[in-house]
Amino acid sequence: MNMRKYIYATIAAVVVMFMASMTVAANSPGNVDDLSAAEQYNYTVYTGQIGPYPITLYIDLSASVNEYCGYYYYNSRPNSKFTLIIKKLETINLHGSMKVVLYEYTAKGNHSGTFNGQLEGRGDGFAGMFTNSKGTKYRFHLTESY
Repeated sequence: MNMRKYIYATIAAVVVMFMASMTVAANSPGNVDDLSAAEQYNYTVYTGQIGPYPITLYIDLSASVNEYCGYYYYNSRPNSKFTLIIKKLETINLHGSMKVVLYEYTAKGNHSGTFNGQLEGRGDGFAGMFTNSKGTKYRFHLTESY
């Protein structure tokens, strides 16, 4: 009987440590260098442009508001990744289209931009306005990659 309790306690401890590490990773907006922990997310990949700049965006929309949901990078600088945190995710029609607001964070954890747009429920894309930390606005349009 004591061995069974020990096994249950060990399993519980491992689960608690795993959940704690996931919470830290999910709530660390500047933690983009260690994406191995984030690879378990169910990312949808989008490619397109912010203004004239080609980007690739990885997003997991099953994340909750104020949680880590993915990252993106400018195709000309694939090693410079920006972490994304969901700030708003609201269904706006019966087709599953959503109003989405994402905050961008640098590797140092600084809020450096905001995506404010609409994600089409039929997989048609994600489009809207991106505002950088200087207040400059750019239209963005992304298409789901397969």
